[in-house]
Amino acid sequence: MRSRKTSLGSAPSVEALSSLRTRLIHLLQFLIGIIAWGVVLFVMVIGFRFGYYTLPMTDAQTAVETVVTIPAGMTTREIGRMLEEQQIIRSGEVFALISRALGVDGSLMAGNYSLSPGMNLLEIIRRLRAGEVITYRVTIPEGANIREIATILENRGLVDRERFIELAMDSSLIYGDNFPLEKPIPSLEGYLYPDTYLFTDSSEETIIKRMVDQFIKTVVPVVEQAESKYSLHEILTLASIVEKEIIYHDERALVAAVYHNRLEQGMRLQADPTIQYILERPVSRLLYSHLQIESPYNTYRNDGLPPGPIGNPGIRSIEAVLNPADVDYLFFVARGDGRHHFSRTFAEHVDARRMYQ
Repeated sequence: MRSRKTSLGSAPSVEALSSLRTRLIHLLQFLIGIIAWGVVLFVMVIGFRFGYYTLPMTDAQTAVETVVTIPAGMTTREIGRMLEEQQIIRSGEVFALISRALGVDGSLMAGNYSLSPGMNLLEIIRRLRAGEVITYRVTIPEGANIREIATILENRGLVDRERFIELAMDSSLIYGDNFPLEKPIPSLEGYLYPDTYLFTDSSEETIIKRMVDQFIKTVVPVVEQAESKYSLHEILTLASIVEKEIIYHDERALVAAVYHNRLEQGMRLQADPTIQYILERPVSRLLYSHLQIESPYNTYRNDGLPPGPIGNPGIRSIEAVLNPADVDYLFFVARGDGRHHFSRTFAEHVDARRMYQ
């Protein structure tokens, strides 16, 4: 029989190979295109999702700010969860992810913050990272004593009044045996400088130290440069009485002179503000029975200065004690208009009392 030729073992033509390669390239390009569009779509979806969760929850114009407390030791994830629960942000999870992406995870600071749902997520993270905590502007008036200062600070929500008084009445509770100045009594009365302060959410100890530091910075250099036979503690004690006696600045040096003169002559100070300091609540008019109270601060019953200041004097009263007026007055009486009538002798003083009281 005649055998037949077959083409099964023949090689494909060049044209066939070229066509196949072209089809494969087109298929590959199509697949790459599909994948690329999928990636783009995925990125768009993720970007939209993340972008949405970074947006403010409400309009900034109508949003109400809330005080948010971030406790020390709270993790970024816990902070995010808390902010979400308080409806400040949309997602605590996104908060944590973005914080991590920005490299601030673990760097958000504790404290009280004023935040609102009208803020975007990045602004909230920025504030927490920068530690932009709420500050309280508090003015401590000249002459205020420890109890009065404690009330002012408690009314602003900064301290527990009783705790502040306890610490300020015994400096060893804060400083131990290392108080930076010599003073003969435990109390910090007189050493808490009256000024306007910007406090954050601080402890009682921190606030007291801040006020003592301001005292050292402001008062100590003035006293050290002055020539006085009195110690710093005695100067503060006398200045605290002057501070409580006067209303008008131009009488500081005159009142200081009266007390200097009485001390020089061995006369008791008989200063009404020292009696008010003893009383739990100040009274509008002292009675004779008040003057008989047994207390080392009663300058009607005891010679010399009381054991310590009766308030925290400002620098002007301290300067008045360091530079009293050059007068020989020994008495003064309130005129009823905020000013005083000054006298040299007891007879003159009696006449003045009849006139003004």
